[in-house]
Amino acid sequence: MSRPRVLVASVHTPFLSGGAERHVERLTDELAARGVDAEKVTLPLFDRTHGDLVKSALAWRLGDFTRFAGRHIDAIVVTRFPSFLARHPRKVAWVIHQHRPVYDQYATPYSDFDASPADLEIRRMIHRMDVRGLSEARRVFANSRNVADRLARYSGIASEPLYHPPPLAGRYRDDGAGEYVLWVGRLERWKRPGLAIGALAHAPEGRLKIVGDGPDREALERYARSLGVATRCDFLGRAGDEEVLGLFAGARFVIVTAADEDYGYVPLEAFSSGKAVLTVRDAGGPLEFVRDGETGIVTEPETAALGVAWTALWNRPAERMAMARAGRGRVEQLSWEDVVQKLLGAAGL
Repeated sequence: MSRPRVLVASVHTPFLSGGAERHVERLTDELAARGVDAEKVTLPLFDRTHGDLVKSALAWRLGDFTRFAGRHIDAIVVTRFPSFLARHPRKVAWVIHQHRPVYDQYATPYSDFDASPADLEIRRMIHRMDVRGLSEARRVFANSRNVADRLARYSGIASEPLYHPPPLAGRYRDDGAGEYVLWVGRLERWKRPGLAIGALAHAPEGRLKIVGDGPDREALERYARSLGVATRCDFLGRAGDEEVLGLFAGARFVIVTAADEDYGYVPLEAFSSGKAVLTVRDAGGPLEFVRDGETGIVTEPETAALGVAWTALWNRPAERMAMARAGRGRVEQLSWEDVVQKLLGAAGL
């Protein structure tokens, strides 16, 4: 019997890479490890203008994803707008997120869409395209309860949360409690690294190590200098897997500040590395794993509140260890085997 051939549909913005890209790559690898002839297929997201987003969607819609290299494709797993528009009789959706600037981020500082007639029409078009594309899927999964709730709220699409392990599962380690707190992510507005930097001004102990790069780096460095904490705030830029593993392993705890994150690998990576997590009440997906007083501390998204929580967590080793153990127990329940079985089952394979 021949191996089933499955495409994993991914959207790529050149020169950018993050959790969504790693998600798709790992899914492709996990399918292949279980006897599936899996291949990632990508198209760039054209985004010079808002109208280009519609052009990107049309590229997915007009393509034929049922046959390549003279061979039949058994199924396709779509993951992000506008890959939802791909046509296939065995289409399954595992939604990482929709195009958030026209949904939950609209009318916030994190969206570049406004109330102009042109933008409103493009928003309506994207909404309609999402409903059309996702309604064609045999089944819709979301990568978190947070994303599932958004799908229901904005698109009327029912979905099942389908959780998966962090990207380097099996390789994380704990090297003990170091003298720094770790923040990991892209340096852009909605990730709010400034909250972590501002917390330093209210937490006299320890350093902050920031892993990641992005358009806000220079402004954040200036902000750190203006607060007088630049000597305790290290901007490390992008880091390879081994460096990231070492930084998680040596942190005292991990801080997560993003606004309404989809899923969020960072808490899972922290728990896998034996670290508690400090996060905020509007973090979104991370709150499905970070429980206040159980696996970490959850506080208001304000620098002073974070600083107070930072100091408390810094000086309580027994509580940190207990929180980290509880968090690791939750992460260890996640399985790629379960993910693959559900996706293939939904495709009828």
